[in-house]
Amino acid sequence: MFYGVNLRYGACLTDPNHSSASHQDFCSWKHYHNPPFDLTLVQQRKPKKMTHSLPKMLVIGGANLDMTGTSLEKLVAGESNPGIVKSYAGGVGRNIAENLARLGFPCHFISAIGADPGHRLILESCHAVGINTEDLLVCPDYSTGTYLAIHNHNGAVQAGIVDMAIIDQLTPEVLQSRQAALDTHEHLILDGNLNSDTLNWIVDRYPAKTLYIDAVSPAKAPRLTAFLPNIDVLKVNHEEAAAILDIRASDEKLAATLYDRGVKNVLLSLGPQGAILHNHEGSIHREAMKGDFVSDTGAGDALFSGFIAACHLFEAAENQLEFAIACATATMKSRFSVSPALSVDSINETVFNHRNDGDNAG
Repeated sequence: MFYGVNLRYGACLTDPNHSSASHQDFCSWKHYHNPPFDLTLVQQRKPKKMTHSLPKMLVIGGANLDMTGTSLEKLVAGESNPGIVKSYAGGVGRNIAENLARLGFPCHFISAIGADPGHRLILESCHAVGINTEDLLVCPDYSTGTYLAIHNHNGAVQAGIVDMAIIDQLTPEVLQSRQAALDTHEHLILDGNLNSDTLNWIVDRYPAKTLYIDAVSPAKAPRLTAFLPNIDVLKVNHEEAAAILDIRASDEKLAATLYDRGVKNVLLSLGPQGAILHNHEGSIHREAMKGDFVSDTGAGDALFSGFIAACHLFEAAENQLEFAIACATATMKSRFSVSPALSVDSINETVFNHRNDGDNAG
């Protein structure tokens, strides 16, 4: 397990207060191609790139049938609102896997799905981007996880209902039967929808793996409290962080306290206000990027995926956080939970344009 990449200089560090176990060489992967635009005029802002190939990622978590209803006009509670209803593949774990695959990372995905129409949609969405699904668990007696979101005319979620009973079928016994996949991947990405027994089994059995976790919701986030020192990257929002720590505090204090409790890198989403990254170098805040947004469904998954990818593409913390925020921006411009246009090239260009806009505004 790594203490954390030196996000500014790319050196791996071991902190006696945060990790005594052997760590993976987290800083030995590279940005595998050059950006599509000329950065010579702003050389001082050019991201410093890594030096080796991208790692394989194992994602364990939810795969849902996402259904969204978006009002065409101002949403009126208690009334039937004219709008647009869509369905597509989603789920926190599946979204993360697709985001990473679109960013060039080899991905293996373990989840539980039913023998219903959602089954086919999820498989097709994974196979379209090259995600390995050979270890998916099919549960004929359960429905594929379903998420129903209601959006206002601006694309913001107003209410949501989720049916994810099937994910509890991902038990330690099921994962034991898929041990080969866990043994052969050094990077494990976990969706906080997994039940406590399963999360604890993974952490106890694989303490030396690099562990990334999305807390998912305030109700489920406290499941992570027992093994915070094992987490290399934790993605939370304000409510999830407060639920884990059982305190009321500012965003900055929550991120710092999670770090003090042993999390190596805390990625705290601020929604429309951007995100905070807190690690051994201190705290960095970056504002959200502007755009014509369609929906915020999947934006948090894209932020997390983008940060994971950026840790292996760039060395500087600022570049990593900006890249992550740009991934969330791309998703919010799409009607899907993962933007079909997502790529390293497109995200680099978004960051470049955002910086230019900031320079021009200044």
